[in-house]
Amino acid sequence: MKTKFTLILLTITFFSFAQNDNYKQWKELAEKDISLQPEYGNVKKNESQKESDRKFREDILGYYKGDTIAASKKMAELGFTYLYDKGDYVTAMRRFNQAYMLNSKNSDAYYGFGTVYFNLGDMNMARKQYDKGLKLNPEHSKILTDYGTTYLGDYYNSIETNTADSNEFLNMANDYLTRSYKINKKDSNTIYKLSIVKMYLGECKEAKSFFKKAKKMDNPNITESYGRELKQNCG
Repeated sequence: MKTKFTLILLTITFFSFAQNDNYKQWKELAEKDISLQPEYGNVKKNESQKESDRKFREDILGYYKGDTIAASKKMAELGFTYLYDKGDYVTAMRRFNQAYMLNSKNSDAYYGFGTVYFNLGDMNMARKQYDKGLKLNPEHSKILTDYGTTYLGDYYNSIETNTADSNEFLNMANDYLTRSYKINKKDSNTIYKLSIVKMYLGECKEAKSFFKKAKKMDNPNITESYGRELKQNCG
């Protein structure tokens, strides 16, 4: 099962282990640069940092005519562009922090913080940031989907060593993904992951139904290997 699940998991997220070399390098950089820590590490900034922030706010709010919400939204969007399109975690985190600085109530800033850690493989840190985002916006479907995916990863990592924990992780993944689906029934990413979770829960009717929906929506992450495993497990 582990080999098959690895193939599935690789299609739905960028899982790595929290102690890999990239993450160690990231932590070393972040210790020296508060702009790489969520919410700037919640530390008191020095005068140079305050002046840099002042100039940034002056420039960006001049462009957005003082609209901090719109400016914050744009910074978060840029953060995800750097993260996913360019693989530039450093610039992405700085943009998410700028989004936070402009509007600390922007749940997408915390979604961004969490997603950086998600992609670095630290699921616990990712969930801490997702929790903050969900506190601001409990119906943030994308946070809920990625939150569920962290537990899907934990399920994979524990399936051969701790059955009790793996079952709990799978149920948690199901809970978050189901909550996300109830909010947004048109996200093929959520639908595909629900198919996977339902298959491992033995809920074959739902697994096949979600798989059919994801295929109809042309989800690019669907693999032939998952289709074969679903058929093998659920007929």
